[in-house]
Amino acid sequence: MYSILVEPENKARHAREYQMLVAWFSRRQHELGLSQFTKGDPLDPHHPYNQAFDALCKEAEHHWREERNYWPSPLQLSHAFFQMKDPIQPDNLTA
Repeated sequence: MYSILVEPENKARHAREYQMLVAWFSRRQHELGLSQFTKGDPLDPHHPYNQAFDALCKEAEHHWREERNYWPSPLQLSHAFFQMKDPIQPDNLTA
């Protein structure tokens, strides 16, 4: 099983898998009608969008392990669900 822990230096593979995770979550959220829930408190644990988080992360993890032989990290899953920046890519900070 391939993961960020097994081969952390392969940033290109992890970036590709992350982009595919983002697209997968976006598609699944649209299929489930979650994209229509744009109003409300984003921190409300009872909001349908937040209620779907655990189930969709488990579905994505299972799919990636079975179909792609890749084990996404919890950080990759949560960032992809919320459409955030790739957590594996280093920040290029300049002073």
